[in-house]
Amino acid sequence: MFLFLKSHLFSLILKIVLNCIFASCRWHIIDDQHILKKKKKPLLVCCWHSRSLFVARYFKYRKIISWGISSTHRDSEILARILRSWQINLIRGSSTRGWVRVLKKMILLFKKPSTIITVTSDGPRGPKKIPKMGSIDVAHKYGAQIIAASGLSSRYWTLPTWDQTKIPKPFSTIYIVFSSPYRGSSAPTAPEMKTFIDKNQQDLSRAINQAQ
Repeated sequence: MFLFLKSHLFSLILKIVLNCIFASCRWHIIDDQHILKKKKKPLLVCCWHSRSLFVARYFKYRKIISWGISSTHRDSEILARILRSWQINLIRGSSTRGWVRVLKKMILLFKKPSTIITVTSDGPRGPKKIPKMGSIDVAHKYGAQIIAASGLSSRYWTLPTWDQTKIPKPFSTIYIVFSSPYRGSSAPTAPEMKTFIDKNQQDLSRAINQAQ
C-alpha cells in the first residue's frame, strides 16, 4: 500500500511539472503530413526512447487518438499514468513481460486504418538505439505503414538514464518531425530500422539548426 501511494503521489507531481513545462513551450512542427492526412492504412510510429516524451505530447497537442506500449513493470506505472492523462491509449506489456498480449492487441488494432501506434524502438531498457523488431515485424506483416519520429526542444535537460532522456526546459521551443513511410518491399531488418530512425533524428537536427 505504501509503495502504491508513493508511486501515485510521485506520478501526480511529475504530471503537474511536465504539464506546466509543456504548457509554457512553443511548438514548431516541421512535418507531420503523414500523421494528419486521411489514411488508408494504419501507422506504426517509431522513435528512440530518449525523445519519446516529445512524441507522446505531440499527440495530446494535436488532439489525435493514438496508442502506446507501456511495460507492466512497477516503475513504468508512473509514466503510464501520465500518458493516460494525455489521452494516450495504452497496450500494457513489453519485450520481456506480456509480449504475446501486446502483439495480439496490435494485430487487432492494425485492422483499422485509423490506428496510430507509437513505439520506443529501443525501449524500455535498451540497449540505446538498438531497435527491437517485434512490433515492426507485426506492422509490416499486417499492412501498416512504418514511419519514424523525433522531437527535441531548443533548451532541455538530459537525465542520467541509460538512454539520456531529454526533457524540455520551460519556455523553450519544441521541434518535431515525422518521416515519410518506410518504402522497403521486404520486411525491414534491425540495421535498416536503426538507419531509418537515425536519419529522421538527423533531419530534425538540421531543421533546428536552420530555424535558430
